[in-house]
Amino acid sequence: MTHSWVIARPTVGHQDVPVVLASGFVATLGITTIMYLLPFVGLPQVDLPLSVARLFVTDPAGAGALGMLVHLLMGFSFAWLFAAQVEPRLMVGPGAAGLLFGVVLWIFVQAVAVPGFGAVAASLGRASATPGVLSTNLGWQAAAASLIAHLTYGGVLGAVYGCHSGGRCR
Repeated sequence: MTHSWVIARPTVGHQDVPVVLASGFVATLGITTIMYLLPFVGLPQVDLPLSVARLFVTDPAGAGALGMLVHLLMGFSFAWLFAAQVEPRLMVGPGAAGLLFGVVLWIFVQAVAVPGFGAVAASLGRASATPGVLSTNLGWQAAAASLIAHLTYGGVLGAVYGCHSGGRCR
């Protein structure tokens, strides 16, 4: 059964690479900004890429550089996924498509990535406890901060990509 807000993927899909990369960069800049501003409103700073980098690099500067590289690569990869698979299928405006994408990314991160990397860290002796699904062991604030960050990424990605790729900018 096909819902009215989901359409079949176009048979000829073409993503404008510079637009995808620019959209991914701007959205990554948006999520990074929010990550660093969240503590000012009482929410914890969420930085999964830095946490992952610390599993492999003990030097703080090296971990920071690797974390930023991972962060940018994820931002570009998710932008490509959005442009190639998500945005062409949804019959909603680009901002709404981006926000939906942000929620899906948040669910993936909270259900798979955070618990998975937490388990790896614990097995390597780098963490005493795992964060758990939905960051339950870190408190509701961590999950809320992550949701705000991913909504920012998705909203910015949808708006920038949708409005500059010839999409439905409304």
